[in-house]
Amino acid sequence: MAIRRLGSLLLATVAVAVACVTPVAAQEELQDGPKSLLISYRTTAAHRTAFRHYLIADLAPRLRAMKAKGELSDFKIFYSWYRQPAVWDGLVVLRFPTFPAVSRWNALEHDEPGGLDAAGLALADPVSSYSSDLSWSRNPDAVRDGEVYYIIPYEYRSEGEYRDYVKGYVLPQFDGWIQSGALTGYELYMNRYGTGSPWDSLFIQHYRDMTAFGQRQTLTGSVRAKLRDDPAWKAWSDKKADIRTESENSIAELIAH
Repeated sequence: MAIRRLGSLLLATVAVAVACVTPVAAQEELQDGPKSLLISYRTTAAHRTAFRHYLIADLAPRLRAMKAKGELSDFKIFYSWYRQPAVWDGLVVLRFPTFPAVSRWNALEHDEPGGLDAAGLALADPVSSYSSDLSWSRNPDAVRDGEVYYIIPYEYRSEGEYRDYVKGYVLPQFDGWIQSGALTGYELYMNRYGTGSPWDSLFIQHYRDMTAFGQRQTLTGSVRAKLRDDPAWKAWSDKKADIRTESENSIAELIAH
């Protein structure tokens, strides 16, 4: 029992520490334009293999060249494990060093929608592009071979309430999963101009490997059991269904960065 109380105290301490830092970061990010762009692509079943190869062999080298010139801070290309009715096949996350740097990408979009040249457009369509803020993260760039990426879109009813919910409910869980060793990092993006479907916020969870991802349900239950001893966390848990709605999730691999 004493061990359980100690675990709960440690998790609560992490939550307080995160809550102290996050509001400042959130305020700072809103003083400038959004410096992340998330682009999703859909292809056909017949073109899935060819489009995956295109992203690795064609788009990724062009993005690396932009990064080398300082036009990008970082990028990631994810590819979904499976073809699903309402889920993208490819997802590109671009992070720019400054907001004015986004204008160079916008110029490229005039001739290459979503960054795809003629060969890419013959294989897939860029179906959405969202200007976003990386509002919360831990180890976002510490990627490892064999990791599994669980990507979850949400819509919320109020941005201010949702930010408080993330700080009070979501981050304590994520940090508890990192403490367990199953999660190696996470990225939480907020759609700067979100107006609802398909997402206002997007979570990208980095699982260490297939074994860790396979234990997701068990891990979620054990961390939540400890956090329920915290009245503030439990209050958020009890009303989370009224705060946000969750859309179809994606399981993906990182194919280039």
